[in-house]
Formats: sequence, structure tokens, C-alpha cells
Amino acid sequence: MKNKIAILIMLAAMMTACGTFKKAATTPDTTTTTTTTPTVNTDPVDDVIASLGQWRTMQTGGNIKLSAGSSFSSAIQVRMVRDEAIFISLRPMLGIEVGRLLITADSLYAVDKLHKRYIAEKVSILTSGIPVTVSDVQDMFLGRPFILGRGTLNEALKSQVTVSETSPLVLAANESYKGYGYVFNFDKTGRIASLNITPTGNATAAYQVKYSDVRGTSAGNIAHSINADATIDKKKMAFSLTYKNIDWNGNVKIDRSLPNGYSRMSARDLFSMFSN
Repeated sequence: MKNKIAILIMLAAMMTACGTFKKAATTPDTTTTTTTTPTVNTDPVDDVIASLGQWRTMQTGGNIKLSAGSSFSSAIQVRMVRDEAIFISLRPMLGIEVGRLLITADSLYAVDKLHKRYIAEKVSILTSGIPVTVSDVQDMFLGRPFILGRGTLNEALKSQVTVSETSPLVLAANESYKGYGYVFNFDKTGRIASLNITPTGNATAAYQVKYSDVRGTSAGNIAHSINADATIDKKKMAFSLTYKNIDWNGNVKIDRSLPNGYSRMSARDLFSMFSN
């Protein structure tokens, strides 16, 4: 039962460190004996953008497993409000919540119910000056390509990526941040396969997020299984996150209150929670 809240925060830190494709159908010309030729979208970036639907809220159950020297697994509940909040509730036994993590645009809250303590900090302690947003982290959790600090990949952001490979597709972000570049890899069917975050300068950490079980949903193509690996100062971490069926655009309750009678911990204690 050790390191429960720290694991969720480490998950967020790793993630912040750094539908079906639409095609035009054949249209018969009813006034003549000829038919029009189907219009085929030949731009692979347009195909990716077409696979990304809109959403307002999401909630789901799932499981998390993490290996960072020792192993840990737990059932979780995940709730998100687009561009506003990510809420993760840790429920290792019988559906009872023992801890929670809330990330908003400017704040990070972590509550340890077993030891009656909490953390309330600026979210900047995770981002280290990188212009990552809540929207970016949500896209990482769902397997949606994005431009750091600017949102989900869309028509207006096409100029911010370069197609470095076409079969399978590889999209590289044109800008690097704090010594890191990032690339999105797709499989042969055009669905996202991984996000690679690699050093471009003197940085030493490397990250890879692998996506699988990508399903077409009302919010577009969404990964239901995420496996991430990180090497930080020659130390390896790994976690996996799986979702059950996701409920989109319903009423989502996110508890933003801080507990009464709990002791507050400082940022120094962020990664030492549950160390006893």
C-alpha cells in the first residue's frame, strides 16, 4: 500500500515532462450518365485531424500499474473536463477511495486519506517552465496528437508539424522545448501508436508513451490502453493505464474541496508520500 499518491503524481510528471478517417463518398450525377470521381484525401495530416472528434467531459473506470523499483497496481476512476481539470481517484480495494489527484490549469492537489494529509501546489512544479496545458495532458492520457501549449492538432496547427515518415506515418513537432523534441508515431491503419519524447540537447531523460486498443468513439479515435516508459538519470520507470468503456459528455462531478483536519505537506514531500 506504499507510495499511492506519489505514484499518481509521478504519472502526471511523466506525462507532462517535456473515429474512422473521413473520406468523401462517390456521388452519382443524376442528370447525366456519368458519375463523379471519389475525392480522396491524400494529406496524411488531414486524415489524422479528421479522426479527432470533439468532447466536453469524460469519465471512466480503469486500472493502473506502475514499476519504479517496486510494483504497484490499483483500480482507479478518471474524470476530465475539457481544458479545465483532470481528476484521478485511487481505489485499490472494494471501491474505497484512499487518495485522489486533481490537476487544473494552475493548481495541483493530492489527498492521502489513509494518513490524513494533502498537497496543494502550483501546477508549475510539474511543468518546469514547459508550456504544457491541461489540454495537452488530457490528449496524452487519451492518445490524441497535440502541439505543446497550443492544443489538439487541428487545421490551424498543421504548419507546426512535419511529416518525417509516411508509411507508417510519423509526425514530428517543429519546436523543441527545454532540450526535448517529441514525435507521434502511427500504425499502418493510421491510428496512433506512440508518443516519443527525446533529448535534443543536454537533457538526459527520455520518455515513450505507447498506445493500443484505439477505438472509434463519439470523441474520435481514443486509446484505451497506455503504456509509458521513462529513463531519468539512468533510472527506469514504467506504468500502464487501461480504461473501461468511456462515458462522454455526461455530468461529471469533480471534488475540488480540500479536507478539513488534514495536515498540509510541502513540495519537498511530493515524492516521499507514503514512504513510511
